[in-house]
Order: sequence, then structure tokens, then C-alpha cells
Amino acid sequence: MINTTPTEHCIEWRAELLSGVSREDATVVQKRLDELDQEKGYVAANTWLRGVIERFELLAKVTVMRGPIGKECDRLHELEVRGKERKGTTMAWLRHVVKRLHFCDKMITEFDGEQLASWAEKRSNYFEVEMMGIYVQNGIEAVKGFMQSQLVEVGVNFKGWEDNDKLLGLMARMITPEWWTRQAKKQWVIVEDILRECGEVERYKSPYVSNWALNKAEKQKANNKAFLEGWEAINELGQSFTLAELSEKCVSNADNRFSELVVRAKGLEEISEEQGHQGYFLTLTAPSKYHPITSIKKDDKHISVRNKKYWRAGCPDVREAHTYLNGVWCRFRSWCERHGIPFYGLRTVEPHHDGCPHWHLMLWVQPSRAKEFLDAFHHYALQEDGNEAGAKKYRVKVEKIDPAKGSAVGYIVKYISKNIHGKHVDTDLETGRSGSDAANRIVAWARLNRIRQFQFVGGASVTIWRELRKFGKDNAPEFFKDIYHAANRADYSGFVKLMGGVFAGRDQALKIHYSDEVENQYGEMVKAVKGVANEINVLITRLHEWTVRKKGSSSLEDGEAVPWTRVNKCTGPSFGLRNQPTGSGGGGANVSTG
Repeated sequence: MINTTPTEHCIEWRAELLSGVSREDATVVQKRLDELDQEKGYVAANTWLRGVIERFELLAKVTVMRGPIGKECDRLHELEVRGKERKGTTMAWLRHVVKRLHFCDKMITEFDGEQLASWAEKRSNYFEVEMMGIYVQNGIEAVKGFMQSQLVEVGVNFKGWEDNDKLLGLMARMITPEWWTRQAKKQWVIVEDILRECGEVERYKSPYVSNWALNKAEKQKANNKAFLEGWEAINELGQSFTLAELSEKCVSNADNRFSELVVRAKGLEEISEEQGHQGYFLTLTAPSKYHPITSIKKDDKHISVRNKKYWRAGCPDVREAHTYLNGVWCRFRSWCERHGIPFYGLRTVEPHHDGCPHWHLMLWVQPSRAKEFLDAFHHYALQEDGNEAGAKKYRVKVEKIDPAKGSAVGYIVKYISKNIHGKHVDTDLETGRSGSDAANRIVAWARLNRIRQFQFVGGASVTIWRELRKFGKDNAPEFFKDIYHAANRADYSGFVKLMGGVFAGRDQALKIHYSDEVENQYGEMVKAVKGVANEINVLITRLHEWTVRKKGSSSLEDGEAVPWTRVNKCTGPSFGLRNQPTGSGGGGANVSTG
């Protein structure tokens, strides 16, 4: 006979277990227990509870991510029931999710706003007090052990244990709340990885990045804007600008960044036409296993479905896919170097709709070496999983640039725009969204995953280009005038040729000129950009000493002022005017302020 009435001890035991799950889940579980009590007896109901309680306990820990993670658990469980996944797959994945979301003493999803600031303050105070106590009682070696345990907890790999300057600099950082805040924010990418695993990032839901990550990016942008508008830089002449105004004048401004990239790309195209080099557009895509979503045709329509290869490969994240692409690129470049095939151009990185990165390249090479060049590119691009279905068709694309059909820059400008602000893209073909919406999502994706979107191959130093453009056309130095004027009239092809050509490498006509080493706020000896120089002459481009303070502050007392290291440390001792020799600080024989 089945006993359908739980004992008092059984009821207490169940209540204790259900106290560790969410209220909603507890209601669902209790309802099912009541049903099983009547259908199979309370002993069978208890057996069922033992089998499912861990899942609900783990789901209670993921808080705001409960929805997508719960749905993914349901999907995996159904596959287990149908025999398409091994038994235990669901719980193994869920345990791994909770483990990844746990950072230090909190869940990553709890790091937001005031909670994050409060946590960082407590962690920095704890670290400082513990470190000093350990040092007094046990010495520096014990402090190193304590620091290492803290670094392991936040996922930082420090290799400078034998360098006292680096060690002291790290200590100085770790006693600041800002350091702990940065480490916590780096963990946000783990949340995005899990949402990709749950199928939340794809063209019909949230392309390129999850809505969660996009909201984070928008909040961060608003916070940054408020900060920049609330602080100002003032120099020794009393001139002051808000940091927001200064930001608008450099490549932090999306329009300025777009213009600079287009000008540089156009300059390389002009050089290629002069030199008779052949250009190619290349696209490099990662193997199928790096894509969480795949497309299939059903009822004459393409629909998005979950990719089994991605799951069975262990769900590679965005950085792993990018590392794969970079590995292909490194092997290809090494091969070209060994075989004496120089090339130059531009590489852009952007995500597929599911967040997996791919590369677009605009490269020029000598026509006589083009076949070898392209054969090698195909070889390395298909070296891994090159025999999978569709690999040759979709993973490598090559298009020869024909000047008669249009400008090469005119072709790649859409990729540049799509990855910055989307102003020159009416509709994003991959997602059907507006160009600006696609660009916002792509920029959020790149910043979250710390991916460099653009990289030039060959050409000349962009830092020197920017430094020379600081003074304007009417302040040319008495030396290297030609290079100076080429930069200031935005003649990148002329600038590159005067600097030594696209293959000059480290043998460029001008070098970056740095200040003498000075101590920064962390006690480390550092150098800062001061200007540009050739073997004889120095042009100082950073003329003023700036201090950053809260906007509207009338004095530099009471902690109001914060030295702006990037600028404040670069002027050094007094420099002579117009080629006057100087005794210190410059490092060059003759110095000019322009």
C-alpha cells in the first residue's frame, strides 16, 4: 500500500531543501511533490526531489540570468531524454555556469552601480590591511604569497615577482578601489559567453551582442560622458578645457577616427597605384565549431538553429575564436616573410550575427608573387577543419581589386563605418537593422571582448602622424618640413614615402621622442611621449603641463587636483628654443618647440 501522507520529519526535510531555491521554483517544486505524493507516495516523491533539487539550487544562484539559463537547461534535458545528449550533460553544464559566474566572494551579475563601488572599496581596504599585517609579522615573501592568492582569485597573471619596481607598482594599484573595479568589470565578458551558449546572441534575438551587454555598454558610455564633462584640464597659462572637449578633438571622437582611417587607407591605395601593386579583398572566417548558431534552409527560408559542433567543441568563446584567426594570420605572415613576399594594407575585425569574429583584409602585393601569396593564404586558412562542409566556399573569400570598377577604399569604407558609427550604412545586410544600431552593437562587442578592430600592415607610424598634426600648417619646424607638411595636409601617401616607404618598419625617418623617466602615481618609473625626432633634431609637440581637476574647482588644494600623467609628465625640464642645445630632459642634441 502506497503511503501518500508525508511524515512530520519529511515535511521539515523538504522545507529545508526548498529554502535554498527561489520562491517561484519552490512553488513549482512543491506542487509537483503534492502530485507525486498522491500518485506514487511520499517516498517516491522524495526520491524525485533528491534528483532535481541541485538544479533548482544552482538556478537560484544565477539571479538575473535565471530566464535564459533555465531555458537552456530545459533544452539540454530534453535532448538527454531523447538520447541525443549524454545523461548528466545538463547538470554538468549548469555547475560549470555557476562556477564561472562566481568571482571572489560574489556572483558577477551582482557587480553593478553602487554595489560594485562598495565591494571594490571593501576589497581594497581588506587587501591593504592584510598586506601590512602580513608584512609586519612575516616579511615580504609572505606578502608575495598573499598577493598571489588574491591575483589568482581575480584571474590576473603577474610575472614580475623578482622586479621590485613592478611589485611595488602592483601593490600600489591593488590598494585602490579602481583596480578592483576594473578586475570585476573584466568578468562581464563571462556573462556574455554564457548568454551566447544559451542562444541569446543571434540575428533574430540580439545580434552581435546580447541585450544585457548592450545595456552595460550604454550605461558605461553615459558614465564616461558624465565623468569627462565633470572634469577639466588646466595648464600653466590658465587655459582650461573639459575632458569632454578634449576628447572631441582626438580619435576618441567617432567621426575623427573614421576620417583618419579612410585617409590612411586612401594613402596606401595611392601608393599601390604608383608602385603597380595588385590589391585583394580577403575574408577569413573561423571553422564551424566556433559559431554557436548555424543557418539551415526550411520551407524555402533560412532559419537560425543551435550548432552541435560548437557545443561539442566546449563552447569556444569570442576570444578563443579571435585567437584562432590571429594564429592563422601569424603563420601566413611568417610564411610570406620566409619566402620574401612583402605586402601591406588594412585588417578589420567584426562579428558575425552570433558574436563569432571574422576578418576583412585589404592587402596589396607584387603581381608576380600574387599566386603564391593567395595559395598560402588559402592553405593556412583551411589548415584546421578544412574538409568540413562549406569550408572552401564560406571560410575563405578572395576578390581581386580592379581600379576600373571603382576605388578600393570605396569598397572597404562600409566595413570601417559599420565598425565605428554606421553613418554610411543604410541597412546592415546581416541583421536587417540600421547602420547606427549595428555599429553600436559591434562597438560594444569589441570593447567587451577587448578586440582591436583595425590594424594597418605596413605604412608609417600613426603616432608620429598625429603628433605632427597637433601644431597645424602654420607652425612648421625648420627641419623635416616636408614630412610635417605632408601630415598636416592629410597626404598620407606622401607622408609614408617621406618616412621611408610602406616597408620601412623600424627604419623610418622619424622616431617617437620620449621624456626622461619620471615616477608615476604608483611609484613606477615611466616615460611619456614628448614629441618626434630624427637622429639630430627634436620637435617638442607636448608644450604644456596640464593638471586635471573637478570642473569649477578654484584651487588645487584638498585633493581636488589629479596630475594627468599622460601630459603632466612629458614636458620635463626647460627646453631651449629653435635648435638651442639643452642640458637635460630632451635626449636630443637640438630641440625645437615648433
